[in-house]
Amino acid sequence: MSEIVQPIIQQDNEINWFSKDTYLSIVQQGFRNVDWSRASDELLLYLFLHDEPSIGTKRKKSTLKEYFREVNQFFTYIHQWYESVREIHPELVTQYQLEIEQRGYKSTTLRRKSTVVQQFLQFLYKYGMVEEDLTKSMKRISLQKDQLVNRDFYEEEVQALLQYFKKHDWYMYTLLFTLVSTGLRIQELCSARWSSITYQPEANLYFVSVVGKRDKLREVPLFNEVLEVLQEFRMRRGFSGELNGQNTPLFPKPNGDHYNFKYLSNEFTKQIENLQDQFPFIKRRIEMEKQFADSGKSVRFRITPHTCRHYTAAYYLSKGADLKAIQDLLDHESSVTTDQYLRRTRKFSEHAAVKIGGSFMGAQ
Repeated sequence: MSEIVQPIIQQDNEINWFSKDTYLSIVQQGFRNVDWSRASDELLLYLFLHDEPSIGTKRKKSTLKEYFREVNQFFTYIHQWYESVREIHPELVTQYQLEIEQRGYKSTTLRRKSTVVQQFLQFLYKYGMVEEDLTKSMKRISLQKDQLVNRDFYEEEVQALLQYFKKHDWYMYTLLFTLVSTGLRIQELCSARWSSITYQPEANLYFVSVVGKRDKLREVPLFNEVLEVLQEFRMRRGFSGELNGQNTPLFPKPNGDHYNFKYLSNEFTKQIENLQDQFPFIKRRIEMEKQFADSGKSVRFRITPHTCRHYTAAYYLSKGADLKAIQDLLDHESSVTTDQYLRRTRKFSEHAAVKIGGSFMGAQ
């Protein structure tokens, strides 16, 4: 074992999981030149976390934490029989998949867990850390239609909530209006800065620069009425609404900090669910979710920040935007994802019954 790797093997508990220094040192030496026979599973996991899929990208901390959690769950399972992942056989990986399936996870969760473990094991085999491809017996996880999330958000629902919040809760009004009008991911909204707003004369619109998935910088339109609502929200919280380049969060907390996106997402969903007595459609969504759960199916009908992105896609489609334009707006890597967002809207707008109008045989 090289001198670079040896200290980490002896002091696993002191690994700095978020520092890339050790990874870069080993890369310079060459993975193939290292004797991995004494490497701990923790070291192998650390190296996997920092092995970016492409040059110029960097996994976010939230992604690192998710991968860390999923691989550690896998370690907990295999360490019942083996001291190291280097000792296991492909059949044990399949047994792990069957084990977590028995725990009642949804197909979407099972696929995510299996994918992370698969990527980890492929990384080990690629660099000679294990002698055998441990993924060759893994089962493919099929997604059942009755386990997909129903993220349709209808015009009348959006309008009803906007009218209510405008009268009773400017914080929620600003949040909802911004999300449905821009298609921003909640992570993007939470990290966006007021100083990133610029006016583009070619479009006669203001845009805010945000860092999206894959660390891609993109420009998101802010319509005048949305910008005015954001300005009012900021002034109510004691911040400038002037477009003077003030380097504060676009959507600031009362103390001026950025919101944690998980907190804001949960708060958004909870505030809307709390209105089920005022709005029958919210109560109906909650009841439908419970009905599916009682029948052993997991379908989510709740309104979340991500639901707003689906509304944005449907709204732009109704205004004549084509699929490619909507894909670019929402920062989808594939048009297939955009098409999935619009599957219900297109299903009914293109239904044969629509072609003959609102009556059959002239309503004889």
